[in-house]
Amino acid sequence: MKLFVTDLDGTLLNADHQLSEYSQRTLNMAMNMGIPVCIATGRSYGDILGILSGLENMPYIISSNGASIYDNQGKKLHSISIPMDQTRDIITYLKASNLEFEVASDEYTYVTQGGLDLLRQELEDLGAMESAKRQELENDVLGLVLSQGNLKVVDTLEDVLAQAKEANSISSISAYINKIHKAMEYFSMDKRIRTFSSWKYNFEMTSKKTSKGIALTYLCEHLNIPLADVAAIGDNYNDLSMLKVAGIKGGMANAVPNLLSIADYVAPSNDEDGAVKFLLKLMDDMGYLYK
Repeated sequence: MKLFVTDLDGTLLNADHQLSEYSQRTLNMAMNMGIPVCIATGRSYGDILGILSGLENMPYIISSNGASIYDNQGKKLHSISIPMDQTRDIITYLKASNLEFEVASDEYTYVTQGGLDLLRQELEDLGAMESAKRQELENDVLGLVLSQGNLKVVDTLEDVLAQAKEANSISSISAYINKIHKAMEYFSMDKRIRTFSSWKYNFEMTSKKTSKGIALTYLCEHLNIPLADVAAIGDNYNDLSMLKVAGIKGGMANAVPNLLSIADYVAPSNDEDGAVKFLLKLMDDMGYLYK
């Protein structure tokens, strides 16, 4: 293994979207021992930096589902965004469909106040459901949006377009899965963009020219690392492309069946530090000593 690649939400982060102390210590140890680490996530670059602030060394970063690639010194190596005229068309459709939307640049993730109010209203409308289900939705739907450290709340769609300047990715979240599926079906017909879901309450869009797998291939060419020597782990549909190109494939116990079907190794869940336990197993196989 010459490069270890991990997703964030549902993989390296726990259900509260936090990096545990154990996972942080393990990543610090691995990088201090000379093992290159790469974070590959749908989150934007500015958000990732906050999550990883406790790490002693900077990992390589693939952000916005492959739209931007950064080296371990914070230098941008490559970026592919959705053109702003197309971004306008996409978010106009989402707003008309009564869906919340987020536009991610490297620096900020933009959301409208109306979008946040819509999510809160959806949860309020579902208030009659059992408390456990309500808590899951609050954590998975609203909680994930608000967990983004670089979230910038603006008033209108026009404010998003004026301030974002670039759209590395566009995403939408709803407590109503049928609304998500309908919008995904609509955008899947657009040959300019790539649509996918990173969990059941959302869908995301990037340029058709990128994905986690395409970005990982680019990074490995830059680093002169054979893909056969890359270990990657994830949990959801947006991780499939990078697992398909990685030589060593890990899936979380909480992963979707499609991903588990191609995994060489199934790690414990994200609430059990499964991603770094996969890393420790690989280090053990390579003869590294660790505590």
